[in-house]
Amino acid sequence: MREKVAAFVVATALATTNAGAFDARGADIIGLRLGMTAAEATAALGRQGFAVTRDHDALTATTRDGQLDIRLDGEQLARIRYIFRAHEAGAPESIAMSVLNRFGPPQQKKPMAWCLMTEREAACPQDVASLTFFPETPALVLQSARTPRP
Repeated sequence: MREKVAAFVVATALATTNAGAFDARGADIIGLRLGMTAAEATAALGRQGFAVTRDHDALTATTRDGQLDIRLDGEQLARIRYIFRAHEAGAPESIAMSVLNRFGPPQQKKPMAWCLMTEREAACPQDVASLTFFPETPALVLQSARTPRP
């Protein structure tokens, strides 16, 4: 029954989208925001009790709920990927519901993504910051605007 309720909540949230309402540049994943410096991110995670490892242009940290993989552009956070541990029965659905409760209905349905976009766009444009949830992993990815490759 719980899985049916979770599926209904997800389906309802996906049915109601609001174009252009979410600016991912202001979103955070456990206190980390795009544009923070590596030092700020390391300090923020340290205050939460998480050790951070740096390897060239990447930071990693293991949390109580999963794994953080952070890509840097220079010294600033450009992409934050949070891969959740979801081994228990119903955990993926619970994580999806938590994401929807926190960020509201996504602007893009598959994969679920939040960004600034116009009514005419069916997907988040590459030239804006976005927050994307991949339920099959489950992972939440917050990334800066990407420039299209030629």
